[in-house]
Amino acid sequence: MSDLTKKQFFPRTGVTETACIPLRLTTIVAGLLLMVMPFLTGCGGGGQTGSEPSAVPVGNAVSLSWDPVPDPSVSTYFVHYGRYSPGQQGDCSYESFMSVTAQSSATVTNLDPNTRYYFTVRAYNGLYSACSIEVSTVTPPAPV
Repeated sequence: MSDLTKKQFFPRTGVTETACIPLRLTTIVAGLLLMVMPFLTGCGGGGQTGSEPSAVPVGNAVSLSWDPVPDPSVSTYFVHYGRYSPGQQGDCSYESFMSVTAQSSATVTNLDPNTRYYFTVRAYNGLYSACSIEVSTVTPPAPV
């Protein structure tokens, strides 16, 4: 290679300086993300919704209650429920859901008798929180 080719196409750069820039940038970006993560996930930073909900079967319905999240911007709670559990805490993949406007209780009706149902709740303030801890209960048998 001639000196012209080396200078024109392979300029000398400080490899160590260039390699350090992405590492510093990555550290800065990671730090910023950790600082703003609660705002990105909404309703308490993606944590659980208030406390574990309680579920009480009443005929072909289940009465649920939970502690609300301490965020005044929460406008709605979503109750997710179904006959099958998604099997992973925080997962909201249930058969059905219903919305409850700014309350801390709900009654899920028209459930099958003598059937186990799983429930979880999440808050909404423009962004969804993670789902609460799952609770389950069995509806009573049908009257004879």
